[in-house]
Amino acid sequence: MMKIRCSLFVGAALLLAALPAFAIDGGFAAVGSSESYYEKASAGEAAAASSSVAPQASEASGGLPTSLFVVDAQGGVAYRDLGNGAWQVQLEMAERPHEHVDAVYDLVLALPLPVGSSSRAWRIEPRTGASTTAKRVVYGKEAIVLKRNVPLERAWLPLLAGAAGGLPDLSRTGYAWTLWDTIVRYDASAGATLQAFATFDYTADPRVAAPDSENPDNAAYVITWIPTLEAVPPFAIRLDVVANGNEE
Repeated sequence: MMKIRCSLFVGAALLLAALPAFAIDGGFAAVGSSESYYEKASAGEAAAASSSVAPQASEASGGLPTSLFVVDAQGGVAYRDLGNGAWQVQLEMAERPHEHVDAVYDLVLALPLPVGSSSRAWRIEPRTGASTTAKRVVYGKEAIVLKRNVPLERAWLPLLAGAAGGLPDLSRTGYAWTLWDTIVRYDASAGATLQAFATFDYTADPRVAAPDSENPDNAAYVITWIPTLEAVPPFAIRLDVVANGNEE
């Protein structure tokens, strides 16, 4: 398992970490497949619009979506206690195909962090390649940077956290959701697949324990959202907590 400090993503949603390219995302966008999630979804919308059947109204219409289309990915999230309140988060995920729908994407990472945690810089810069020779992830001729989006947390999390098909309710766990995002426009010159990793360090109360890997509610989510494709739930890749965050 490759060790990284808070790995992150791009991949029609920034994607995480270099693992073998055999994994699939819930049977939907296997590496090498001809269609990804949003390609299938947009094709279905076009077919519905051209028939006598009206497209299903979206719960996102007029506001933020309240549900996600969630699939599991190979890999996971590990919280590593460095002592004296210093922590690292490690995430790993297999690569998946790039989206090929011409649209503007909001790429969102939903990451649980301890309540009251702090950081010197609330930003994550995804990289690709080996950890010793990594390069910044460039998409649409711009280097990708994910920034914590507190206004989005305040607006979206009350609708999404604890909702059916949304994010788990963390209100009694000592952890809280943080949302990190960036906006990208589809780049036709991008390769067929994307994968990346990044680092993020934070501090928290030394008494805080890492999330229990046995609890299925503990996970991070890599979310791809096309705001203009309202009838289609945002595509979310779930990364479960693994129990080896303190291993070298």
